[in-house]
Amino acid sequence: MACCQKQSQIYLIVSNLLFFICGCGLLAFGMMATQAKFSNAILIPVNILKMITILGLILIFTSLIGILGGFYREKKAIHILYTTLVLVAFIYQVAIAVIVYDQAAHTTTWLSDTWNDSSRDYKLYAQKKFHCCGFSHTLDHPVATSTCMPDHVVNSAQPCYELLTRYIRNDLSHIYIALFTGLAIELLALCNVITHMCSMENTNRRKWEVGPEEQHKYIHQTNYNNMSADTLVASPSIQSKSRQF
Repeated sequence: MACCQKQSQIYLIVSNLLFFICGCGLLAFGMMATQAKFSNAILIPVNILKMITILGLILIFTSLIGILGGFYREKKAIHILYTTLVLVAFIYQVAIAVIVYDQAAHTTTWLSDTWNDSSRDYKLYAQKKFHCCGFSHTLDHPVATSTCMPDHVVNSAQPCYELLTRYIRNDLSHIYIALFTGLAIELLALCNVITHMCSMENTNRRKWEVGPEEQHKYIHQTNYNNMSADTLVASPSIQSKSRQF
């Protein structure tokens, strides 16, 4: 039983270290992409980046609670809190993955409105990256560049619709695949903490359970103590009688 407890403690700590690494990765990705610290980040929807950042924070906090519970194995309240946080993170991550999948499946539906409402930097970056002009056609909210001249449609590049749609759909596919794959780590952590809590319950139950041999020894010891107590109580009266004789 002690060996199982030690193994569950090691598994709990290791799985939470993986948890912590994933959380740091998601947090770094979300914050850097929101601030456009690496290329192509400007093309990813901002709402998805914010949700990924929040998920990273939740995973980091949850992993720290889990590591703390690995060192304080007898604190059941810590394990209950950790289990609750893992379930919340799991549900939230599934929700984000479903949202990203839905946006990837319907990229053409929302991308047109996004292009119309996007900033000049967004349009300029997309046109330079894909060597295109406008969205659905060269007069669809373009930004004038050397390859995009709305006044000279013949000399302008092709529209960005097909190239941009394909690129964003591919990026979103990578994101929701990574999110769905990351659920395996949360399931592993959840299974480990449940196993650890079950081993704690079995250990506590064994401490209070007494076998037949232990019960016989306890009864024998109790009777012996009672007899000894009766002898001690009766000894003064015996001594007084002996003095009368």
